[in-house]
Amino acid sequence: MTTLATLEPVDYVVPERILTTFTAQVVETRGLLARIAVQLNPYDVRELNLCLETSTLRIVVEGNGFDAGRVAARLDKIIGVLEVSYS
Repeated sequence: MTTLATLEPVDYVVPERILTTFTAQVVETRGLLARIAVQLNPYDVRELNLCLETSTLRIVVEGNGFDAGRVAARLDKIIGVLEVSYS
């Protein structure tokens, strides 16, 4: 006779994702995404949304191993990006 082992349910712990959202006003879009991509190269970008109607740029970066103020300052130096904020 074969005995079947019963497996007990295992609870998997999924760590809470840490997301930082950067928002900025933009004044021009030509070449803007390429310049932004260069500045965000080492980061885990999950969303990049440019609304042409409101001239707003929204970037969502996952992780907590970076200085969000420093990233905002880098974005603020891009020609055409104004008033960068993050949360």
